[in-house]
Amino acid sequence: MTIVTANIIINELHLDVSETAQIQSLINFAQDYIVSTTDKNGTVEGVVAKTNENIFNQAVRSIVSSLYFGNVEQSGFGIQSMVLLNSIRNMYKGVE
Repeated sequence: MTIVTANIIINELHLDVSETAQIQSLINFAQDYIVSTTDKNGTVEGVVAKTNENIFNQAVRSIVSSLYFGNVEQSGFGIQSMVLLNSIRNMYKGVE
């Protein structure tokens, strides 16, 4: 299992390495958010195992980008993030 890292996101968004701590904090938040809204007692590994690693990573990227650039809409993270989150939840519940 390869979960997206701060270095990967920094490179993708062309950010300075001085942002590593902030990006890591946002990654931690995104992962916790995805897991807690999918299975309150779950873990990152458990959610990824029952869903799709690529979709999980893309959801993390989307949430981090929204939070970092201040694009969080009044009603939530935006369409892309919500579609990915719903996909993760549906896959997770379909496997149980």
